[in-house]
Amino acid sequence: MEVHAHSHTERKKWTHYFWEFLMLFLAVFCGFLAEYQLEHLIEHQREKQFMKSMVEDLEKDKVLLDNEARLVTQQYKGLDSLTGIIYGGNFDQPAVSKMYELQRRFLRPIQIRLIDRTELQLKNAGGMRLIRNRAVADSIINYWSVTELLYEQKDNINSHRIKAKDVSFTIFNNKYYKDTDGFSYGIFNGVPELMTQNTPVLFEFANRVSHMSNLLKFNYERRLERQAENVSVLVSLIKKEYHLK
Repeated sequence: MEVHAHSHTERKKWTHYFWEFLMLFLAVFCGFLAEYQLEHLIEHQREKQFMKSMVEDLEKDKVLLDNEARLVTQQYKGLDSLTGIIYGGNFDQPAVSKMYELQRRFLRPIQIRLIDRTELQLKNAGGMRLIRNRAVADSIINYWSVTELLYEQKDNINSHRIKAKDVSFTIFNNKYYKDTDGFSYGIFNGVPELMTQNTPVLFEFANRVSHMSNLLKFNYERRLERQAENVSVLVSLIKKEYHLK
């Protein structure tokens, strides 16, 4: 009978298992770091893209705010002239024609709407969490808050405008207007006449118009100017913090 020699596999040392575990751990850990770094890079790129888009919106807002401020100045002066005629009590033909022109041209609603493209993206997609710069994030939120106050002021003025307009229907006869497009202010069909010269009615109208014009001048216009200043400050801050041109 042949006797076969048994071969014995050498038992691995504990250090071998330790190094195997360490290498596996390092491989998993490095993979995690790479994935984390990639995600971090993608978020940083999205953050910067949002800021570029925000600057574009703000620069458009600046144009809208400046234009609105100029229109408000014209509207205030026009309405002030209208109330001046009524309070003066002179309703000769030139004065009446001027009243017709002024009320149609300047007793109009405020319709400003700032650009909210990036704002909606940041709010709806949870993008504000990407804005790591706290000063920028706080300034953006403050800008949005002031914009909401601006809209509230706009709605308040428009409500007073509607009340004044309701009274105007008892004073001005639309048949004298040449057309209904709202642009031919001083061109009339025939010679305009007031439907009434009742002092309480005329003064109620003038009081409502005066209140509206004061809100335009001393509240709304100032808020427009402050918001335009906020735009300049915020754009400068974003460009500085995100190294944008």
